[in-house]
Amino acid sequence: MRALAIFFVIVVIGPGMGCHSKAGVEEEPWMKDPVERWPDFALTNEIGFSDTTYRDLANAFLVNTGSDTLAVTCKHIFMVFQKHRGLSSIDPGADFRYWKMYPRDHPKHQVGTQKLINRDRREPIGGFNTLKNRDWIIFQIKENADSLYPLKVRYRPVRKGEVVYAVGWGDKQQNKDHPVRMTFQCQQERGNYFYARLLTTGFKPNGRSGSPVIDKNGYLVGLTSGAEGKLTVIASTLYLKKLLDRYGVDYIDPGR
Repeated sequence: MRALAIFFVIVVIGPGMGCHSKAGVEEEPWMKDPVERWPDFALTNEIGFSDTTYRDLANAFLVNTGSDTLAVTCKHIFMVFQKHRGLSSIDPGADFRYWKMYPRDHPKHQVGTQKLINRDRREPIGGFNTLKNRDWIIFQIKENADSLYPLKVRYRPVRKGEVVYAVGWGDKQQNKDHPVRMTFQCQQERGNYFYARLLTTGFKPNGRSGSPVIDKNGYLVGLTSGAEGKLTVIASTLYLKKLLDRYGVDYIDPGR
């Protein structure tokens, strides 16, 4: 393919800018291709502080809002900062230096983030049981590398029984040449997240937090958040939509 944890990009728009809809949804043309020929949209995180650099920390991706490009990953990456850096809120702190994303197989094709939009010193990090209900963070980006592909977003909830695909790298993945596509089936929709059953055999979901989750048409429907028992927790784009509305970001809902 060309082209665990927390972030995505947003540009703040002025008042009066909101959601616009258009009828019809077309399948992304690359969905018909083998996975190794899909565009580069599965990324990893590199986060730099004054004294430490975290590499390959979860997965990430870019989002096409219809008017801008955002960078995204999972918010529960802050649990790492809570444990090792003593952070207590969704704020990387004064020692934070940079956050960038790139495909593991093409590290030179990177995008730099500019601003953590939902940075919030009043929001506690908490544990996974609370973070799974709000497991998105969003960044403005400095510029988008032409080789990286931002995913279009579907805001309609995933239905029970619907099949979706998570695309990303795992901690102990042997083949690093391209990310792995894993197939899931939705078991229960819970608003800001849904439970899904893994259908793919031969791979483990471990270490794939932040992986983009797409539907049969190639539209983003969530990100891999974690696991409870034998089920995977997938953060829904319903919460992403809430963030876009909260921060006044203009977006186009392609409709379903």
